[in-house]
Amino acid sequence: MDLSVVIPVLNEENNLEELFQRLGAALPELHVSYEIIVVDDGSTDRSFELLRSFQHPESHLKIIRLRRNFGQHPATFAGFEHAVGDIVVTMDSDLQNDPQDIGKLLDVMRKGKYDVVSGKRSARQDPFFRRKLPSKLVNRFISVRTGLVQTDTGCFLKAYTNQAAKEIAKSTEVGGFFTASIGLLGLKYAEVEVSHALRANKGKSHYDFFAQLNQFMSLFTGYARRPFQVVEIVGGLILVGGGLTFVGNLGGIVGARSLATLLLSALLASVGLVTGCVGIIGEYVLRVYHSSIQKPRYLIEGVYESNASLKKAVQKEG
Repeated sequence: MDLSVVIPVLNEENNLEELFQRLGAALPELHVSYEIIVVDDGSTDRSFELLRSFQHPESHLKIIRLRRNFGQHPATFAGFEHAVGDIVVTMDSDLQNDPQDIGKLLDVMRKGKYDVVSGKRSARQDPFFRRKLPSKLVNRFISVRTGLVQTDTGCFLKAYTNQAAKEIAKSTEVGGFFTASIGLLGLKYAEVEVSHALRANKGKSHYDFFAQLNQFMSLFTGYARRPFQVVEIVGGLILVGGGLTFVGNLGGIVGARSLATLLLSALLASVGLVTGCVGIIGEYVLRVYHSSIQKPRYLIEGVYESNASLKKAVQKEG
């Protein structure tokens, strides 16, 4: 098998038919043998039923149904583990990625013998403050912490060698951000510009504020080297500021009204610092807890092949 296309799906019943029309037009033009692996990440709408209706002996479609919603990254790992193609391509199911761009990824990968080739959205169709700005911060954070410059970590349209995909799935811990694993594993990496469309008005984005916050905290607690040292420095600066203000008041430099204001500000900042520390410690404790109990990243209910047969799935991935 030359190519495996892995697509996580969560409640995309309104987009699936058009998605498969686009795949059906783009993939045969590549003149390679391929399979399409769709991972149903606990959909509660008719996504699974529609996917089953698309299956026929020539559909190249394999469906992996998870027991419940585990998240986009664990669902992707399930696809990686079952992919048999020499090259594994991931893409979203919300019609923002264009299957016609898969050929660009394959061309760059073959010419440069890269392990990972990522799409770079040339004209990203997303809100600036809610999506673009957080992505820029994450890109910078990952680049600094892993030593690999990635200008668009949020683009899900990526191509991996089969070996790289399986190494990433194996090495990324529960709750981890697998894009960061590309740099940590020392994989040979390149980017190529791809198109990006507005999300179709046929579904709801699953990346709300709390999903973005969860991703950032996973990065911070999983890949930051000195988070507690940063908190200590901030606390020390607040302490020094408060001490200087007190000494200045004794010397008559600072007025009583200004002193009260500064002390109140320092108190509020200290409360915020303590609250932040509690949140960070909680994140670390939760990560240690999940690691200690070896919580599976995903559980598979069944694997449905194109010939409509069902393989009993007994895998439990930790």
